[in-house]
Amino acid sequence: MAEIAGSRGLGLERKKRISFYIFIAPWLLGFLVLQVFPISWGFVVSLTSRTAFVKGDFVGLANYAKLLKDPAVGYSFLTTFIYTVSSTGLAVSIGLILALLLEHELLGKGFFRTILYFPYMIPLVAVGWIFRIFLNYDTGLLNVLLSNLGIIEKNVPWLQTAPLLSIISLSIWQSGWSMIIFVGGLSTVPSELHEVAEIDGAGYFSRLRRITMPLISPFVFFQLVMSFIYAMQAFIQPFILNPRPIRGVYLTRFPPPKETFFVMAKGFYTIITQQKFAYGLSMLWLLFFFVLIFTILFVKFGGFWIYSEYEGRK
Repeated sequence: MAEIAGSRGLGLERKKRISFYIFIAPWLLGFLVLQVFPISWGFVVSLTSRTAFVKGDFVGLANYAKLLKDPAVGYSFLTTFIYTVSSTGLAVSIGLILALLLEHELLGKGFFRTILYFPYMIPLVAVGWIFRIFLNYDTGLLNVLLSNLGIIEKNVPWLQTAPLLSIISLSIWQSGWSMIIFVGGLSTVPSELHEVAEIDGAGYFSRLRRITMPLISPFVFFQLVMSFIYAMQAFIQPFILNPRPIRGVYLTRFPPPKETFFVMAKGFYTIITQQKFAYGLSMLWLLFFFVLIFTILFVKFGGFWIYSEYEGRK
């Protein structure tokens, strides 16, 4: 009887495993076909001299060596890194401040939480067009408003005079994602610790620095890493606000400033407009290696300031 029960148990486990693989097969197939294969093909092409119409020969790491010597590529990485640090720091800080404000008992807290998170739910393409219309040189709402108030005498091309600031402001507008994560993180902080500290005479900012921030440090770390990876791949924001020229034809009244040629945007311009497939893909793979190395270092040294419930502060 025991052997029969054991065989039935093994058969049930086998059926569960088969069902599991059947259910994940569509996702796995899509992942392999739509992601693994194109990414692998792109890396192979980056090792050649391929262009749009010429297959090219194998050149090894020559494209990568050329990238490291190209000052335009270096400037593109620099501006992308500046944007990443600025947008990540501001978005995480604003999200934390909003979460701390919503932590208090407020009338309509759920309503304000929904309203502040709602901008993140809007597709990034739509947000980009909203900002592009708002900052437009001829009919932008910002120029119209400032002109009616008498602050400016003539329209200002905001997307050209302050390109990085306009793109950063677009990213900050979607700080609701950071706020929601911090709201969840603050809910894990035991209220007893604050009560005891308050009895001992600790003020709000002292409790925030010594209790709240150490306990939510894993949430801060998670957001910094994820926001850094996401921001380094920024493409939609600069492309919509300042479209890249396609085959020499500018899509806006003013040519896009060089500050908006982020790595992804410059790679798109190199591949599509200049039709340098191998060189453009090498640029994108160089971005991948840069983000990978920076993320590994950040994770490795992040443990020194992240609070652990089991090990305490490292």
